[in-house]
Amino acid sequence: MAKVKVIRILAVLGLIALLVLGAILLVKHKKQSLAKAPKYGMQALPVRVATAHKGNIERSQSYLSVVQPIRVAEVSARLTAMVERVLHDENEVVKAGEVLVVLDGRQITDSVAAAKAQVEAAKADLASNQATVESLGKNSSYWQREAQRDGELAKKGAIPLAQAEGTADKASEAKGKLDAARKKSSALRRQIEALSRKQSELETTLDYCTIRSPFDGVVSRRKVDPGDMASPGKSLMTVEDRSQVKLAFDVPQQDLERVHQGLPVNFTVVGKERRAVLSHMFASLNAARMLRGEVYLSGAAAAGLRCGAFTRLRVVLDSTKDVTLVPSSSLIESPDRKPYVFLVSEGQLQARPVSILGANGENTAVKGVREGEQVVLSTFLGWAKLSAGIKVEAMR
Repeated sequence: MAKVKVIRILAVLGLIALLVLGAILLVKHKKQSLAKAPKYGMQALPVRVATAHKGNIERSQSYLSVVQPIRVAEVSARLTAMVERVLHDENEVVKAGEVLVVLDGRQITDSVAAAKAQVEAAKADLASNQATVESLGKNSSYWQREAQRDGELAKKGAIPLAQAEGTADKASEAKGKLDAARKKSSALRRQIEALSRKQSELETTLDYCTIRSPFDGVVSRRKVDPGDMASPGKSLMTVEDRSQVKLAFDVPQQDLERVHQGLPVNFTVVGKERRAVLSHMFASLNAARMLRGEVYLSGAAAAGLRCGAFTRLRVVLDSTKDVTLVPSSSLIESPDRKPYVFLVSEGQLQARPVSILGANGENTAVKGVREGEQVVLSTFLGWAKLSAGIKVEAMR
């Protein structure tokens, strides 16, 4: 029994020894694995960087503008009449004075013909009466001479006084007929003038039946068809002068101290920026207490712009030249609300305070960073993961 007991004790001790040996080997393996693993905080953190560079910065104010033609005319009639013909459609180019719409003017044409006939009849009457005036003038002159001669003879007693008085009566009668004929000629002249004015007015009214383009342009809207009734104030067509276009925008009252005529203006067309000048500012505020500004464009500056489209523009208020520029996304605000940036120097982060000189959205002009230094851009890990002194790997 004693021998069996000793064997059991030895078996238990052997088992314990095996367990202890296995534990020692496991701990040694774990230590080796941990030794090979990278230590926490020692691996370089990847960050995106950009290089500070010299350049110019512009301080600007952005507005939303609408592209408009330089001139717009709402073509309408000056009288009420039916539309007879429409000669142009939308998007057709027209010249100044070219006929756009023809109204029914048959009744006016008849009135013009009647007035013309009346004028011609009055002129014929005047010509006939003038012949009578000439004849009566000669007759009056004859009897005036006879009356004067008989009067002198009667004074000398050569002829009876009654004969001289008869001659004088005939002279007076001839003069009366001449005066009446002359008054009739004057009346006929006044009648001709009145009829001619009436004819001219009717011809002008008839001309109103032919509606023409006020300038070179494009028909942007056709609003009538043959058979429609035209009337004063009713637009028949819209004609736009697109030889120039303008960018029209409204400036809020609080911006008026900084925005004025003559400032540079930047605008983008098909992804490319163009520069122009603020051409005109209206004199008075509109109902919304805003002032209208306009930028006039022509030639290559207006290429690609479509009337009625919206486009954003920037009015350049002032500019600073030869300053250090960094991306605006590299700026961080410290707890005391002062700006700073992270610089990458020899693989480590360095926090540096800066002074902001100006910004244009994408870039910011700063003082405190030298040209060529690398600044850290906004990272998806968040600024809270970064701190001065940690190792980083610069990536572009």
